[in-house]
Amino acid sequence: MKTPSFPAFSRRFSSLKAGFSLVEVVLAVGIMALGVVTILGLLPHGLEMSRKTANEQAQTRIVDQITGELQASSWATLGGLIGQGGGSSMVLQYDDQGLRTRDSALATYIARVSLQDPQESTTGMQMPGNTGAPTNPNLRRVRIEVATSQDPNFNFSNPPPAAPVKRFTSLIAKMRP
Repeated sequence: MKTPSFPAFSRRFSSLKAGFSLVEVVLAVGIMALGVVTILGLLPHGLEMSRKTANEQAQTRIVDQITGELQASSWATLGGLIGQGGGSSMVLQYDDQGLRTRDSALATYIARVSLQDPQESTTGMQMPGNTGAPTNPNLRRVRIEVATSQDPNFNFSNPPPAAPVKRFTSLIAKMRP
């Protein structure tokens, strides 16, 4: 026995299962667009944070390198850097990775290193534990200023607003023989 078929009903039912409705497609596109716009809105903030982090890492690498070199150098060499009037400074150039370079075309950072003579008190900086007259002859205070600039004649005293200067102060000690 043959069962009767209903062609109009089966065609309508099969067309309902065949695809998505227009409302479903519009909702899906709207949700996807909202997600893409949100991610694109966060992109500039993420790039800025990445740039700042790279600058901080390079500046920290520069300070660590300078402090290590000063700590490893002989005490007589450090004494030669200290000039009249409580100290002198030297300006060094570094590339974007924080490595020293002599080529000013590759320089991204400029660092000024200043040493304070512990016998000189005109700067008003007391060495730790030295509240009285004698100073500790085995300590030197080093001040490192790092700026994001390619100019070897960068003015650390009055920097432009676009090139802020990071200042670090550290103590280096003479190792006893």
